[in-house]
Amino acid sequence: MPPSSEDGDADAVAERSVLLPKPLHARPAGQLAKLAGQHKENTIELVAGEKKANARSVLAVMAMGAVTGTEVAVTVTGPDAPAVADAAAEILSSEEAANA
Repeated sequence: MPPSSEDGDADAVAERSVLLPKPLHARPAGQLAKLAGQHKENTIELVAGEKKANARSVLAVMAMGAVTGTEVAVTVTGPDAPAVADAAAEILSSEEAANA
């Protein structure tokens, strides 16, 4: 899905959708929290079904209970939204992170 706004826009919003190749567990949840910590000026929100989580919280991400085949919507708001959304989607779609 293309970014909804241009890079560098303080109010940029980018959305991605990922079909999980494996259940969302501690390692990718930790990687998402690390990504969120590296981009403090951005907000990363995940939605799986009716559950939402801020990616800054490993426990909140894991509590979503997303399993293999779950569609997870990633919404990033902030100046680096498109790049951060791409990175978050890569973490979620990575077979390696899911298997490690």
